[in-house]
Amino acid sequence: MALQSVVVSVLSEAELALARPAFTTRNVPASVMHTLISGRVRPRSGDLVMARVSRLGNHRRIELPDGRKAGLNVGDNIIVCYADRYAPDQYEAVVPTSLARTNLVASGGCAADAVSKSMDVRNPTVIAPLGLIGDEHGRPLNLRDFALPREQSGLLHPRTVAVVGTSMNSGKTTTISSLVYGLAQAGARPGATKVTGTGSGGDFWVMIDAGVHTMLDFTDAGVASTYKQPMNVIERIMTQLTSHLTMSGTGVNLIEVADGIYQQETSKLIRTATFAELVDGVIFAAGDAGGAYAGVQVLQGLGHNVLGISGKLTRSPLAVREAAAITGLPVLTRSELMDPKTALELLGIDESVLQDPLPVREAAWPEDLVAAPLLLNLDAERRERAERQRPREPVAVAKRSLPPPAAAARIRRRFHLRLGGMP
Repeated sequence: MALQSVVVSVLSEAELALARPAFTTRNVPASVMHTLISGRVRPRSGDLVMARVSRLGNHRRIELPDGRKAGLNVGDNIIVCYADRYAPDQYEAVVPTSLARTNLVASGGCAADAVSKSMDVRNPTVIAPLGLIGDEHGRPLNLRDFALPREQSGLLHPRTVAVVGTSMNSGKTTTISSLVYGLAQAGARPGATKVTGTGSGGDFWVMIDAGVHTMLDFTDAGVASTYKQPMNVIERIMTQLTSHLTMSGTGVNLIEVADGIYQQETSKLIRTATFAELVDGVIFAAGDAGGAYAGVQVLQGLGHNVLGISGKLTRSPLAVREAAAITGLPVLTRSELMDPKTALELLGIDESVLQDPLPVREAAWPEDLVAAPLLLNLDAERRERAERQRPREPVAVAKRSLPPPAAAARIRRRFHLRLGGMP
């Protein structure tokens, strides 16, 4: 009987203060973390979990919400999310079916059982879950409860360009960050979003440093990893994040699609009507001329407008020459993409959208987006509802069973984190 019980215990402020939250949990405020749920519980993708480091492996640091990579030691407590992972150069990992020991499979804060790994990395770090993190009623907190509002229909998007590649680490993020720099210097107000992948702060902060007007990724849409997510969810994420970029006032939107065109979610996404409707052009990132040729053939076969090629192959002048000759497309190096005139010409940006270049700004956390008129009412309602539900006195939680999922009305709030300190 005891094996079938679910235990809900109070999560003290001291326990919270000692635990290190990961980047993936940045939209969940500590003020809503009240309980730990342990026992016979099956975690879901996106559930927050407090875990203790049992054995150090490949990931010996964890990315904090402010971007710092904190070192880990055996015995440290961390707050991460359960999420599947697909990374050919690291791990394939799946969300476990219990709160048994599992692995830290991404420094951005993803917990899952590693089922395969690249020979180039160590065994994964082992963590022991202490329990799912719950609200004051003992209901598990999930990232999707803190997502941005759904997209608004009828938006007229600015020029929108996607960057896809042959594989992981083919140079997609470098391509986009270089374009962001060049477009920001031209005053084009570039927005960037990563619509698939595994939650990580690395790409996020690179875009901020390059001068992006607004940066969002799939964790802002309530998903810690898009691996194994249904295609309708990934299409919704792509539409949702692109809409929020547009509503924030971007002059051009850049979309990164993670991994390669043969990865299962990416392969399906580039074939959807959603991708075709949102994207005006594609830049392909490749590691060599052969990969560039194959990728361009696939994209053009699907009817996409391939604007050019970049990526790791541009490190070699000979590879650049080969790719340009076999595809007939411009092949641009990082420094060329960072040139404002080249970036504008490659993307076909209308000079009418240009404004005076802005200084590098702070991160465009979701709070900045509430200025969009379409979001104001919804945000006000959420804040009011959250205030009503906030306990006025400490809550003593006894051992009991969890309420059925259907009865667990979700508290939807969003975490407003500003650089320089947590609220």
